[in-house]
Amino acid sequence: QELGRNLQHAFDNGNPVLVYVDPEAPSQAVIDRGVRWGLIGFKMIFVIIFGGVGFGLLIGSWLKSADKDPADPAYTDKPWLLNNDWQTNSIRSGSRASMWAAWGFAVFWNAISSFTPFVAWREVVEKDNYVALVALVFPLVGIGLLIWALRRTFEWRRFGPAPVALDPFPGSIGGHVGGTIDVNLPYDPAVKFQLTLTNIHSYESGSGKNRSRKEAAKWQDTVVAHAEPAAKGTRLTFRFDVPDGQHESDVDRDDSYYLWRLNLAADMPGTDIDRDYEIPVFPTREKSRFLSGYAVERARSEQATIDDKAVRSQVNLEYGPTGKRLFYPMGRMLGPSLGGFLVGAIFAGAGWFLVFNEEQALFGSIFGGTGLLVALACFYAMFNSLEVVQTSLGIKTTRRLLGIPVGGSELRRDDIASLDKTTSMQSQSGGKHIVYYNVCAVDRAGKEHVIGVGFRGENQADAAMQLIAREFGLRIPTNEKPLADDEDPLGPEVSY
Repeated sequence: QELGRNLQHAFDNGNPVLVYVDPEAPSQAVIDRGVRWGLIGFKMIFVIIFGGVGFGLLIGSWLKSADKDPADPAYTDKPWLLNNDWQTNSIRSGSRASMWAAWGFAVFWNAISSFTPFVAWREVVEKDNYVALVALVFPLVGIGLLIWALRRTFEWRRFGPAPVALDPFPGSIGGHVGGTIDVNLPYDPAVKFQLTLTNIHSYESGSGKNRSRKEAAKWQDTVVAHAEPAAKGTRLTFRFDVPDGQHESDVDRDDSYYLWRLNLAADMPGTDIDRDYEIPVFPTREKSRFLSGYAVERARSEQATIDDKAVRSQVNLEYGPTGKRLFYPMGRMLGPSLGGFLVGAIFAGAGWFLVFNEEQALFGSIFGGTGLLVALACFYAMFNSLEVVQTSLGIKTTRRLLGIPVGGSELRRDDIASLDKTTSMQSQSGGKHIVYYNVCAVDRAGKEHVIGVGFRGENQADAAMQLIAREFGLRIPTNEKPLADDEDPLGPEVSY
């Protein structure tokens, strides 16, 4: 703008202007050879941030790439040792890295958006362009990012590193995933620490520039930890029983791999704890050896009480003329389904626009059709209900959509071979996954009939199976191995 004013002044007064001309290429004449330091400074923000991040990733990759050969016989039976973070049973969370990442992104975003209020002010005051007020969203997002970074910092400073000490190490498929966590927090019996273990499939979808990484939970369970006073504040003891058939942790990461994520969370006055640990889990079938049997049993008892309370609040148990009745009303999955419905509706609308306005029939049909299917599935999840009634011969189920019957089945009690649980849907918010399970009655032909819906985690599904079996007089075949005559049900006693 300053150069433009100078040229206009020279033109109005008939003053000559110095021009630099290349004789061999006169069209490349230059009027101003000065350096635009403001523009260079602005672009250096991108150079420093993106270049710094890229350089940091290169350094980090170089440091993590130890000279370990997966073909080395030393790692054949212990593949987890290929990961430098899994050399001992003490596994740290990603809380500290998350804190620094939050600050880096917050500083970057605010550096980029800091000039937008001045631009918006000029547009509104000088040009009456009130649409420019939309630009104020960027600094507001920046304030939110700063708050997020501060919360991560407060969380780290309040609870400390809080590493998890695994027992057994590594965690075991077909055995136990358990351990202890020492939290830098005074013991408070009113605080309930909840641990969620999830087997996750991480994969890339799309192609070319549209590739993105996604996650899907394959198995999940939640337990409440046993808390007790310790030298460093509070010691948490936990143990999961992981069934066979799950995917082990992948050490060599490619486009598609599996991982195990352990989340520790608790609501408390002030800053809440929220930690994620990526832990090694392999099919070793090992059991915990050093965990306090008393602590594990106390945690199991407390978790059973929590699960039974959650199931009873979800299952409406009534008594009718022919027997007992379970009713699962519509709207029970409103929260996890509403987001999917909105996304599906947006995709369907975009597909409609592409087909009828942009004449992109093929792409628009695929895009919109996929969105429509997602929207319909989420609509069904939100507005269907299930009724399970006990009859003189067995059970009868009726499925309704908006109160209109759309399906159902009737089973004789003698035809029910077993009860089973199956995954029905899952929701995701950032790195947090919630897996929902259905309870099914399996007839002698192997067909599954849904008699319970929407239970979070295997523990709740197991509690629902026991409740349904008890109330309806059904028998559940168990796969649990009976204890040996000399085996203590609480496990070995260990003093800390």
